[in-house]
Amino acid sequence: MDILKGFLVTAEKANILFNMFLGLAAGIIITSSYVVANRGSGARLSKNFAITVLLLPVIMTIVIPFIATDLKKTLSLAGVFALVRFRSIPGDSKDILFVFFSLSVGLIIGLNDYFLGFTLAITVCVLFILATRFWKVSDKQVLKITIPEDMNYKEVFDSIFEKYLKKHSVKNVRTSNMGTLFTISYWVEPKPGMDAKAFIDELRTRNGNLTIILENPDDLEIPVL
Repeated sequence: MDILKGFLVTAEKANILFNMFLGLAAGIIITSSYVVANRGSGARLSKNFAITVLLLPVIMTIVIPFIATDLKKTLSLAGVFALVRFRSIPGDSKDILFVFFSLSVGLIIGLNDYFLGFTLAITVCVLFILATRFWKVSDKQVLKITIPEDMNYKEVFDSIFEKYLKKHSVKNVRTSNMGTLFTISYWVEPKPGMDAKAFIDELRTRNGNLTIILENPDDLEIPVL
């Protein structure tokens, strides 16, 4: 019967199953490197993202053999990826890198080039771990303080900055609320073990309890202090 023929294990299907296991092995390598590189760095590790990176190579090893020789199916898959992308919440740049990385490794393994697939997986994972662990960038943050227009911001916070910060410099100054308020943005480098709450509480006593924001500049330029 034609229906039962779909359940027969042919040489082509056996090859795809073998590629699935190799894709899973590659996914384990990629996911492990992501966890190891980010452990202890303060970065938030998502269980759902780890599962996604783990299984993407497996899925790609199954899909690729069916679309490799069919342009229409390839374009359809590209449309699906575009739909998923626009329905997704933008993530960190390294998360986007790992999604593309996992897809690429799964694609190469799905085309039966095992040496190149695992060479790519191991090389990128090792480089990512080394770059994360040994390429240290000073812990700079962006501090935004809102003050009344009549306050001299150049000296009013100096004593607090000396207490909590190693370095600081003005990034920009903007007006708000029809010019009645100023928002001063600083590049700041906290001292080790700085208590952020105590720091902000002391700043609030100087700026009239207006808005204060302390944030990590993950997607901003690296400042030179």
